[in-house]
Amino acid sequence: MHGPTTCTLRLLLLAILCYLAATPLEAQWTKAVGFDENDMALDLAEALSFQKYPTYYQYQEMMEGFALAYPDICRLDTIGSTVQGRYLLALKISDQMDEDEDEADFLYTSSMHGNEIVGYVLLLRLADTLLSGYGHDAEITELVDNLQIWINPLANPDGSFSNDNNLSLELAQRHNIHGIDLNRNFPAITRGEADDTTGRELETRNMMLFHRDQEIVLSANIHSGTEVVNYPWDDRSSLHADDDWYRFISREYADEAMAVDPDYMWGWPDDGITNGWAWYEAIGTRQDYVNNYLGGREVTLELSDEYLLPSAELEQHWNINQRSLLNYMSQCLYGIRGKITDLESSNPLQARIHVENHDSAYSVVYSSATHGDYYRLIKEGVYKLVASAPGYYNDTILNVEVTDYQATFLDVQLKAWPNKVPEQEAFDFRIYPNPAVHTFMVEPANIPYGELELSVHSLDGRMIFKKTVPYHGGIIEFSTKQMRSGIYLLRCSNGKLSRIQRLMVINP
Repeated sequence: MHGPTTCTLRLLLLAILCYLAATPLEAQWTKAVGFDENDMALDLAEALSFQKYPTYYQYQEMMEGFALAYPDICRLDTIGSTVQGRYLLALKISDQMDEDEDEADFLYTSSMHGNEIVGYVLLLRLADTLLSGYGHDAEITELVDNLQIWINPLANPDGSFSNDNNLSLELAQRHNIHGIDLNRNFPAITRGEADDTTGRELETRNMMLFHRDQEIVLSANIHSGTEVVNYPWDDRSSLHADDDWYRFISREYADEAMAVDPDYMWGWPDDGITNGWAWYEAIGTRQDYVNNYLGGREVTLELSDEYLLPSAELEQHWNINQRSLLNYMSQCLYGIRGKITDLESSNPLQARIHVENHDSAYSVVYSSATHGDYYRLIKEGVYKLVASAPGYYNDTILNVEVTDYQATFLDVQLKAWPNKVPEQEAFDFRIYPNPAVHTFMVEPANIPYGELELSVHSLDGRMIFKKTVPYHGGIIEFSTKQMRSGIYLLRCSNGKLSRIQRLMVINP
């Protein structure tokens, strides 16, 4: 039997290339690029050159060394531990690192996929650059003085050091030790899931709690497998309310990197940036979790075509990304910011800041209960803001002007109602009749008066309709006229709290 003709081989090769082009890179096999023990640092001194990959023990020493060398602006903390007991180490870098200041919290994290390791070294080097540059470099000093910066270079050390000897990344794997993809393990709105750590992997639970506790304003998680800035959403085709802002900051990152190396991030339809859904559907990502549930902002930075990037290329990738990494952090200093306080006492309030005719339930932000400070990152324009809190009259601020690369400071004082109504517990609602024919009723329970957003989604995440109503008690009626027979998810939210229930519709 004769072998395949040249023509047949070409057609086969073309078919393979077409398949790869249509398949998410992270769904393909780990690329064999000759990564071996020579890519690992022999000692701490070599690890600190940032030209080799540290062993886990060297990594611990480096993180401890940063805190010891710069005690006034750096503290070593932990997000928690892994299944195998390794630490999810994080550096806090700030001019007042022992205080919880009224400043925005920023987070960089890397390698939640354990075999995507370029960010492991890039973030260690970024930490060194911030610490050594403080007081000498004006831009770095401004970042450290005005932000609370968190850096977590290794978010899945069990996967990265999966051979269990802590000495080499050669056998690094994508998943955690339980074989779970951590970037598919977060709660997902499209699955109708609550913001609940129950049943999540330990690494996921720890990251969820850390994000909540620190109230991270802006973050990015670093991956490998291609070179692109990926912005929300990953799990639905609809656009984020701040899609123009996301495109703006993603464009800035990519353009700055491509100015250093025009071949970097090359080949994407939008020149180095992509909407997650437009690339491929992914449900349960950390990026979507932060944006959906926490009021934070996060992108995914894919910074290396190769998963196990050879150490000889680390210097090149640092040179390409250094400027972009700093620029991205600077975005946390812009937008609308200020404090929400009680008019009479000037005490801080945890209030909802809603941009009218712009925000969805997933994009509103809240002021801190501790300091009353809030941060609304948004694209240049003129906006109308509404600040609201339980027991207080709403305050509407017109013509709030925002300019790119500048901060608009706006403090708001809210006036309390004459007789405050205690906030009740067990925010919930019920639907009846269910199954519904022609119409159904939504009866909120223990929901503070104010603006409610009710939205109906298909099980695959498509929004069927959305309605925002001023709620002052009573029952809200809906028609099923625009709904086919089937099962839907009904979401009720006052911005701060939300609940999701299933609804069955039977249309004759």
